[in-house]
Order: sequence, then C-alpha cells, then structure tokens
Amino acid sequence: MNFIDSVLHEHYEEWGLAAYGPGAEWSTVMITPQFTTSRHVVGLIFPVGAHSPSLVVKIPRCPGDNEGVRREAEMLRQLTALSDGRMEGTPHIVATLDVGEHTVLVETALTGAALGPYRVAKDLAGAVALGVDFVAALPCTLPGPDNRDWYERTLERPLEALASLLPGDAEVSALVDRTHELLRPLRNSTLPAVFEHGDLSHPNLLVQAGGRLQVMDWERSSLFGLPGHDLIFYLQYLSESSDMAFSRVAQLAAFDKAFGPGGWALPPLREHLKFRNVDPALLPLLVIATWARSASTLAYRLASEGVPAPDSARLRTAILDDRDFWLWRHVVTAEPNQSGPN
Repeated sequence: MNFIDSVLHEHYEEWGLAAYGPGAEWSTVMITPQFTTSRHVVGLIFPVGAHSPSLVVKIPRCPGDNEGVRREAEMLRQLTALSDGRMEGTPHIVATLDVGEHTVLVETALTGAALGPYRVAKDLAGAVALGVDFVAALPCTLPGPDNRDWYERTLERPLEALASLLPGDAEVSALVDRTHELLRPLRNSTLPAVFEHGDLSHPNLLVQAGGRLQVMDWERSSLFGLPGHDLIFYLQYLSESSDMAFSRVAQLAAFDKAFGPGGWALPPLREHLKFRNVDPALLPLLVIATWARSASTLAYRLASEGVPAPDSARLRTAILDDRDFWLWRHVVTAEPNQSGPN
C-alpha cells in the first residue's frame, strides 16, 4: 500500500469518501512530474471497474515543499466562496491534511476529453468560445477604486523576485527596466482585480461531454489577478495548438499571428475587457503585462528542492529557455509597428 492509499484508508469514514465513488477498494494511478517547475505528485483514484477517476490526491514532490498544494486548496476554497459554489468546471476540495513533511490535498476529479493541440486545431473557434465563457465566469474580487496597489502586487514584486534569481544578469535586468518603461501608462490606470487561474493551457484543460471547459491545477492561481491575463494566456495556447507550434520560434510566430496587427485573438480580448469595464485601448499594455507576469512566476515555480541554486548557469538556462520568458522578451523588444496588438 502506497502513502496515498494509506492516508485515504485511514480517513475514509472521516472524509466521507464513499460519497465520491470509491468503495472500500480502489485503484491508484501515480503521475510523477517530468518538468523542473512541477512541484507535486498526483494520485488518480479509480473506483473498481471505473474508467475515469473520482478523486485526485496531490502531495509535494519534495518533502516540506507544501506551498503549491496548500495554495491550490486555499484558492479553490476562495473560488467556491466567491461564486457561492456556482462556478462550474473546477475541482472541489474534499480534504487537506498534514502528514509529517507532506500536505495531502484530496479533491474531486474532473472528467472529459483533453483540450489538446489536435482538438484545438480541429475547431479553433469552438475552443475560443469555451475559454471566453470560462474566463468571464471567474469572479471580480475587487472593484477598480479599491485595487490601488495592483501594479506593485502583480508586476513590481514578482519581477523583483525573478531578477533576484539572476542578480547582475544584464538581459533580465534590461527586460525588467524596459517592461516598467513600457507599462508606465498602464501603471496609473484603474483596474479591477479578478480571480485568475494563471495557467490555462494543456494539460490543465478538459472538455466535458456537455461542452463545458473543465480546468485543473490551480496552484498558480491568484485572488487578485489582472483583467485579461487568463484569456491572453489561453488564446496564445490556442494559437500555438492550431499551428502545431512546438518550437520557441514557432511559438513566437503563433503569437504574432494571434496578437499582431489584425490578429484573430484581438476581437474576443477587446470584448472581454469591455465586459470587465476595462478600456480596450489598454490591450497592448495588458499583453506585455501578461507575459512579464507569467515569466515572473518562474521565481515561484522553481522555488523547490532539486532546482539549480540562484545565479547558477543551470538556473539561467532554465529561465531563459522557458516559453513564457521567450514571449516576455518578444513583446518587450518587438518594434511597436511590427508586432503587438493595436
């Protein structure tokens, strides 16, 4: 019996697990992360004879690195409270428990067909509609007038954290400075805060049989996110998928196709900003902010045991090879009349 099975058996009655499908026996499929930035191990719990899991159990990959698991649990609880339990397409928390150096998170499993690149390529318009509806359903958490420190919270501090991983690195330092320079007009704007997932891409996306988007893995989510961030991130994933863009160069080309002058992603983004009571003219700056913020999450995603030490060559490679870093550099250094939404 593995660690996850032992915990579930011990707390079976206390957590009322029978209500979620598993009887006294079940099968557990372990998924071990393959990426440096993945911080947890996942157990899928299948009732006897079932073809789909009914529960998901997450534990930190490295003992003591519990921040990601705890964050996901807290964010999902907050989302449930803010939406009065009406937010569809998200896991529900069953239980959390500290066992030694591990925080164990048990949540309901989402089911459906993966919204992978080939499915996106077959029906890009349908995939766009799914994401637009899902992001629009995420609650606004602060009205603009009450969201006074949004720039410091969502951009300044995260970019400082990223720069601290590579102190003295000329390229990263220049990108940070240029980002703040470009975003100066945005800094003084009044923007609402929105609940944000932060990673709307494969393999976190499923499509339910009824046609609704199901979204997993909320450890990068934020209670006070930036309007447009999730939809920009999602539409970039769709553009890459529709073009089968798997290399970094191809991904930048997919960005230009979707977000450059006349890009297909711009109309739904403008409509979404109107829905959030944000001036659509701010869209070019919000695109820059999205990729700066997403790249800055590397400071969090790499904050676990087993990653290279700060200011090391391996760490610099891990950061500079990341797709989000490439997109950040692309939007910050592109000539205004050659790339970027207008």
